[in-house]
Amino acid sequence: MTTRCNKHPFKSDPLGMLASLTRIGATRQAIDKAFAVLGVEPGAMARVFASAPHLRATAVPGVPGLFTASVPMTWLGTRTARDEAYTAFAGVLRQLSEVVRATGGVLVPPALGTAQHPAVLGGDTHTIEVLSPVEQEVLCNLLRVQVPALIALFGRGVTTAGAPRDRVGSRWLAGSRSHLATRFLASTAAEHLDRVKADLRRRDGVALLDRMDVHPGLEPDGTLTVVVRCLDGAATLAGVRTQALLLAALAMQARRMVRDGRRKGNARQRILEDNRARAVADGLRARLVVDDTKPNQRRPDGQGNGSGRRNTAESPAPKANSARDVARNLVRAAAVELRNLDADAEEIAPVLLALDLPDLGITRGTTETDMLSWWSAAGENVLLDSSLAALTDTTPGGPLLALLNRSAPSQTSIVLGSWRSRIAEAKPAQPATQQRQGGRPGRSQRDDRGRNRGSRTGNDRRAGDRRHHGEGNGRV
Repeated sequence: MTTRCNKHPFKSDPLGMLASLTRIGATRQAIDKAFAVLGVEPGAMARVFASAPHLRATAVPGVPGLFTASVPMTWLGTRTARDEAYTAFAGVLRQLSEVVRATGGVLVPPALGTAQHPAVLGGDTHTIEVLSPVEQEVLCNLLRVQVPALIALFGRGVTTAGAPRDRVGSRWLAGSRSHLATRFLASTAAEHLDRVKADLRRRDGVALLDRMDVHPGLEPDGTLTVVVRCLDGAATLAGVRTQALLLAALAMQARRMVRDGRRKGNARQRILEDNRARAVADGLRARLVVDDTKPNQRRPDGQGNGSGRRNTAESPAPKANSARDVARNLVRAAAVELRNLDADAEEIAPVLLALDLPDLGITRGTTETDMLSWWSAAGENVLLDSSLAALTDTTPGGPLLALLNRSAPSQTSIVLGSWRSRIAEAKPAQPATQQRQGGRPGRSQRDDRGRNRGSRTGNDRRAGDRRHHGEGNGRV
């Protein structure tokens, strides 16, 4: 998180004239990992889990057979911290699987079924701590724009032993009636939120913010959060780690924007919803529209220019890029934050391999869904046993990386090596005020910054890195 260090100018201190040092580091994150139980009556299984509260497993209301195992608010800002957290969580999942087996069932990831038991669909929920209402607003609006790419990266179809592969991008979101595309939030401050909710209810028919893919949250102890609830349940523990690490990097990106006095502008809602639908339908095969409209050409609701019609002379027709390219740009933009998180390319290998191996001629077997299909073709027992092992495999990159290290070692090494270099050499983007070399701020800068600069409150100055594992890595 953002911390500030002020020094007094003692003569003996060679750094005495240093007025302020600001570091961007991670805050805490909680995870509700979805899993399904096949072969046991859901109510009976829920009662068994309730009798073992130390396992933190709860039934998901309205979805029989779906449960979540929780990682409480935890600081995951270094690789060591992540290794410890996921090793502990693997132990919890292993205990849960033993309880399920003793009851006569089998624990599987969501969207995995057998000939006798249909797949149960569900998603993983990530709750990210933020330090101020301004940061909460910026992160919500930043993630709003990235939702289609995140769905394309992490969406899954159904895998059933012996059945043809389901090529839908996200079978869960395709059938969900409890999800709404995220809307632009002008503010999440307590004194403004009621008006923001009323405006969304009147204009868009959004009565409950917590039905959106991404929404602001508040913990019982008063901690401000951003909740991400649009990611399909990961098939492996390595997939959970990848999700959490990318979201942590995006959260740090938002914190950097707040530090620089910037806000996230209002992208056009129609384009975002169309992109979301394409990602849900086709995953990484989708074509996503890139909104190049200048901020001053949009109406306040983000739909277009002030006249309600697109000015073709000033606003070119939107262009479409592959979802793979859009997702790759997302990861590239977060590279400096991944470096500050002490992340190695192996930790996000399930994403990097899916994005880059096709360009090296490996067009099959690059995703965790491909891996599940291979296990499925080998038979139901192989699918169930391998899936359970993958949920408790703490190795960064997980079984997919191990598989590709055997089947395509040269190409896999090239992908990971190139991303290691990119992460190591990444530099933070310069604030617009520095890029312009003085003079009056441009229009796009004023729009991205918003009406009010993110003034630092007491919450902004909380030294989270000092509370958790020291000051962090000392990177900026």
